[in-house]
Amino acid sequence: MNRPNNDSGSRNPANGKFRKPTMKDVAEASGVSVTTVSHVINGTRYVSPEVTDKVKNAVESLNFKTNPIARNLRSGESRVIGFVVSNLEHYFYVNIAKGIKKAINALGYQLILMDSAENKDIETKNIESLYLRGTDGIVISPTTTDCGCLKDILPPEFPLVFVDRQPVSYQADCVLLNNVGASYEATRHLLHKGYTRIGFISFHFGETGIDPTITERIAGYKQAYREAGLPVDENFIRAVPGASFSPAELLRAEPYALMGNLLGAQVQAVLCGNSLAAVGVYQYLKNASIAIPAGVALITFDDDLWLSMTTPRISAVAQPAESIGFTAAKQLLKRIQAKARTYKTLRLDAELIFRESC
Repeated sequence: MNRPNNDSGSRNPANGKFRKPTMKDVAEASGVSVTTVSHVINGTRYVSPEVTDKVKNAVESLNFKTNPIARNLRSGESRVIGFVVSNLEHYFYVNIAKGIKKAINALGYQLILMDSAENKDIETKNIESLYLRGTDGIVISPTTTDCGCLKDILPPEFPLVFVDRQPVSYQADCVLLNNVGASYEATRHLLHKGYTRIGFISFHFGETGIDPTITERIAGYKQAYREAGLPVDENFIRAVPGASFSPAELLRAEPYALMGNLLGAQVQAVLCGNSLAAVGVYQYLKNASIAIPAGVALITFDDDLWLSMTTPRISAVAQPAESIGFTAAKQLLKRIQAKARTYKTLRLDAELIFRESC
């Protein structure tokens, strides 16, 4: 076999510059037609072993690289799936990406990850970019629930699966947490421990109101109260608009002040609707020298790494992030293979991890 050329292309004698070798160059080097080279490279027709070896030797010698875009145009598929993340600073989405990769890599698909940084304009550009480059389908964690603008970007029935946040104004498959059940179980645990004055603090990401995810978590909180025969105090429920905060900003963001307000109302425990809110809540309790759980018990959605590094360690409602990603990818592949199907919303259960904070 010929020794491969270390250059990325061949030198053009006319101007001394390098150029990428073409399929025609491979054909000339191997003494066959361009059509035969194409059949060997793409596996579209039987070619004898002798000729195949000649072509492969020429490919290696010239360091020839196929053009994936041109190949995608011919085949009608890219074998690429996009994942548009609302905010990649949260490890939750990294684990979702791991689940997606587990589902698609064995089938020859690749994953492109794009971060929207909780910015809807960036998100729109990310989705449009993935579509224009011929991506077969997209998994998206939307920055907001109003996704009607996607109708102007994507053709009807383009393979799309939403995770984490359920969209409005756009129909597609969704893979979500069983938010009501998870919040219900967390609140019921606090009630059984004797805490009857429980606050709920969360960021939300709705444009005109509280988004469906947090609305469902509030519903689970209220359901636990009703089943315990206790009245729900609406003043204990606080959900404020979220944004893309830096870690330093989260320490003093609005949940920090909300925790102080709820302490004035003599809450005994707090359930945070997401770990972003928990940062401010925990910081307030720490700065105010309020012991956890003796002064206030604490549990939060999203089992971020820092929750097990505090003293005491903080209990969490852990979302099955990898399973969410894996399930979303499987659903997306089904949608790619058979586009004319009814849309599904799949719900996965959370795991409650109880530590010293409650």
